[in-house]
Amino acid sequence: MNQAEWYALYCDALLEHDPIKLSTRIHVAEIAIFSRIQDLVQDPDSSHEREIIANALSALRALQKNLQRFQDDRQIA
Repeated sequence: MNQAEWYALYCDALLEHDPIKLSTRIHVAEIAIFSRIQDLVQDPDSSHEREIIANALSALRALQKNLQRFQDDRQIA
């Protein structure tokens, strides 16, 4: 997995408008990111990408929380 691959999957999740597909896109992006983290374990020059990854994971968590709220609101209505 390289930076362009995980980043493309991350962007796919951010741009998904269909709540049914969004959960899957988030999950796929997280798997790709964690795979990339494994690749970077031995790379001492990866601090910049690690920072980008940390921000991406934070954004995916926020997106997941918003999706959960949306789903909860739909169940109440």
